Amino acid sequence: MTLTVSKDLSVTTAPSDVDVKLEQIQKALQENLMKGEPKIFGVSQIVLGLMIISYSIPLLLIDSTLILNFGVPWWSGIMFVISGAIAIAVEKHPRIQTLNACLAVSVVAIIVSVIALFLYYADIAYNPPTMCLDDCNHKFYVTNFSHSVKVMLTIVLMAETGMASAFTAILYQQRKKFVGYATVVE
Repeated sequence: MTLTVSKDLSVTTAPSDVDVKLEQIQKALQENLMKGEPKIFGVSQIVLGLMIISYSIPLLLIDSTLILNFGVPWWSGIMFVISGAIAIAVEKHPRIQTLNACLAVSVVAIIVSVIALFLYYADIAYNPPTMCLDDCNHKFYVTNFSHSVKVMLTIVLMAETGMASAFTAILYQQRKKFVGYATVVE
């Protein structure tokens, strides 16, 4: 802020060049973030996280397997919901700090989704559906249903991984543009 004192001792204030430049940079950051549409990515991450959690509920009714023992659908789904909520916060509060937080959480979401994918693949490989030749018993239907749900959850996780990777790439590009202003605190 620039202070000016006139001859009659009246004081006027005006924004300094630094304040004006900072305001311009913040507007540019906000405009660039809106191009990436963080709210769309955030809402879709929340929806996919809730889908993973809700679609895995029927798995609780069957025999315990690898993904149920580790609670994979729940911690992966909750991570995606958190990542989506922070992405929505970036659109509401477009600052370098929220951008960095969203970038960090998005990277963690990618790591979580890759770990979850490996566990789903291992579970599907170690628990194949049983075969039915003539008379199909209860175990045949249960294992086929379980296998189908796990394959569907794997597909949803692959979509989530791709979406989180794309969003992280967009956030990283935005961060590179404004990295010189990361130390500025409002």
